[in-house]
Parts: sequence; C-alpha cells; structure tokens
Amino acid sequence: MNLVKKLLIAHGDQKIRRRLVLFLAAAGYDLRAFGTAEAALESARNEWFDLALVDYELSGARDFSPIEALKKIQPTVPIILCVQKLELPVIVKGIRMGVTDVLARDNLVSVVRRAAALLNPNRPEPAERDSVTADEMAEVEAVLDRITGRGAGQNPDACDHAENDLPSELLRGAKERAMLEAKNARLEIEKAALEAELKTLLSQIDDSSHLEADFADLGSQREIASAAQAAIDEKARKLAEIRGEIARERLALEEQRIRAAADQPEGTPAKERTELAAWRARLEQEDDRIRAEAARLQHESNQIAQERRRWHDDLDQLREQETNLRDYETRLRQVQAQLEADRVLWFSARNSPSRSPFVDDPLLKEAWQKLQRASELLEAERANFCDEKLAFAEYEVLVRHREEKAREVTLKNDGLNKLQTSLSSSLVPADVSVGAATISAVKSISRAPFDMAKAVFSGKKTGE
Repeated sequence: MNLVKKLLIAHGDQKIRRRLVLFLAAAGYDLRAFGTAEAALESARNEWFDLALVDYELSGARDFSPIEALKKIQPTVPIILCVQKLELPVIVKGIRMGVTDVLARDNLVSVVRRAAALLNPNRPEPAERDSVTADEMAEVEAVLDRITGRGAGQNPDACDHAENDLPSELLRGAKERAMLEAKNARLEIEKAALEAELKTLLSQIDDSSHLEADFADLGSQREIASAAQAAIDEKARKLAEIRGEIARERLALEEQRIRAAADQPEGTPAKERTELAAWRARLEQEDDRIRAEAARLQHESNQIAQERRRWHDDLDQLREQETNLRDYETRLRQVQAQLEADRVLWFSARNSPSRSPFVDDPLLKEAWQKLQRASELLEAERANFCDEKLAFAEYEVLVRHREEKAREVTLKNDGLNKLQTSLSSSLVPADVSVGAATISAVKSISRAPFDMAKAVFSGKKTGE
C-alpha cells in the first residue's frame, strides 16, 4: 500500500516557497507550506510529516531555534536546511543539531531532488528533457504572475491555501521543473568534466613539482659528483707526479750505478774485488744483526715498561697496606693503653701487686691474649712489609739499570746505523782510485763497526 508522503515547508521568501510548492506538488506529495516558524510548529504538533524543508533565515535572523523546536516535537523527522550561502560553521552546527542535509536556497532543483531521494530512496529518477520551448516558459511565467496578483493584499495563511488549490498551474510548473532539471543535468555533466580536468591538472602540477624536486636533487648530486671527480682527478694528478719523480729517481740511480761500474778501472785485481765484496756481505750481515738486536731491545723496553706499570700498581697497593697497618697499629696501641690503665686500676683495687691480674678475671685474660696475638700479627705484617719494600727497592734499581743499559745500546745502535750508512755511501765513490792505501783505508773503516759491536757486547756481558 503506497501512502502519500507529507512535507512541511517553512520558508520566509514567498517566491521561493511558491516554487517549492509547485515543484513538489507536481511530484505528487502532500504539502504544508508556511511563512512563519510559529505556524509551521503548530502544524507539526497536529500532523506527522515525512520530511521538513526549513529556511535558515525563517525568523528574520540566522537562527537554529525553529530546528530545535521541531526536533523536540518530531525527533525522527528528516530536515533539509536551506541557507543563503554554504558556510562551513553553519554546516557543521546544522549536522550537530541533527539536520539531514544543508543546501543552497537558490538551487531549487537540488532541493527538490534531495527531498525526492529522501522520501523515495528506491524510486529511479525521471528522465530528463533536453529542452523546453518558449511557449512553456511563457505559460509558467503567466501562472506565476497570476499567482502573484491573486496573492496581493492577502495574509500569508490565505496565500498558502490559494497555492494549495492551483492544480492547473502546478501542471504547467512541471514543465519549468523539467527544463531546470535538464539544465541542472547539463551543468552537473559540465561540472564533472571540469572536476576531472581539474584533477588531471592537479595531478600534472603534483607530478611537475615532484619532477622539479627530483631535478633539484639530481643537480645537487651532480654537483657532489663533480666535486668528488675533481678531488679524484687532483689525487690522480698528484699520484702521477709522485710516480714520475720516483721513475726519475730510479733512472738517476740506474745511471749512477752504470756510471760507477763504467768508472771502475779495468786493472783492479780480482782479489781486491773479492775482498771488497766479502766486506760488503759482512756489513750486510752486521746490519741484519744490528736490526735484530734493535728489535730485541725494543721488545725488552716494552717488557720493562709493562713491569714498571706493574711495579707502580704494586707500590700503590703496598702504600695502601702500609696505611692500613698504621691505622691498625694505632688502634692496637689505644686498646693496649686502655688495657694497661684497666690493669693498673685493678691492681690498685685489689692491693695485691704480687698476684697476676689475669688469674681471677677470665675476661681480662682473654682480652690480654687477643692483644698479644694482634701485636704479634702487627709485627709480622710490619716485617713482611719491610721485606717487600726492600725487594721492590732492589727491583726498582734493577729496572733503572736495565733501562739505562737499553738506552746506551739504543744510542750505540743509532751510531752504528749512521756509520753503516756513511760506509755504504763511501764504499764505491764515483772517482775511486784503486791502490794499496785505498784498500787499507776501506779495511780500517770496515772493521770499525765490528770493533764497536764487540765492545758493546763485551760491556753488556760484563754488566750482566
């Protein structure tokens, strides 16, 4: 069973209210239209409505009081709020008040469509007409003029009843509604197209901004890469220069070697050459031995440093033990003095100095024995501490002696290295002249490091 839906229209603008009545009556709804809030609320108290269209400026001011009163009378009725301009604070407050939708009061087609969608959600929308003729427009305007002339000089309630008794004018007004719906549909299509184009433009703008950001990042990365490449090129240039210098030095050394070999006289005896080569081999062996000795001395110096650190740690520990022993000795002396004072008092009280103070008093005897044991322990600890102190003093002297000896050996080693370098540079000079004096000088110079090393090692063994 299909029942006619009842609508309550409360709108302050007479022209807009009349058009809403024409459009909704043509759709087959039962309407109650009022120009004041009091009349609309009185009708709501007497009848139950399926939908209410309420103007935001119904009471002459922007107010939600008619909606609050209507919600108290009929809490479940859906309400469409018509406003002059869509503003976010008004929309938010209307939704909080329980308004179903907020629409612009000038867009009557959207209001009628929203009302039809709320009253009949399952009914399909009627087919839209593409065009409206001029005759239909003229008829609609004539009906509106006739309604306006008839309504002049009457009160709002009488005008509302006259509007409800105009079926023929309502039928003609349907043509205007169809025209407006067709125009609204075209506008909706244009709006959808414009929104799609706007979305495309926004996406393109977003993509362009991303591309600009990526381009800026690539530019910064390119600058960093160019700076790194410049640094690499500079390092490669310096490396090439160093390699060139090394190659030039190598060529110069090779030329000097060739020149020295060429400048050597051909008449040099083979024996002297052999002896010179033997001295050179001995010098190399001595150099290797000196290097090994230097490594060993370095190892020993590291061990001495570690032992010195351990010695310092032990010395700190011994100092701490000495402090503890002194404190213990002080306490023992105090206890001993107290016991001696107690013993004197006890003797004076008993008047018998010949008797032992510990015969009749076991507590004093036990305390005296503890004092004796503590004194013995203190003396033993003191003796042990003295022995350890003497041992550490001897160990410190030994460590210092070994450090001095290692320092002397290091200095001698440095002297040997300098001498060996000078000998190596003077073994084969550019203007060498072979003779008995030269050979004897080389022999005397070559024996110097061996004699010095022998003296060093003989002194070392004697010191050990």
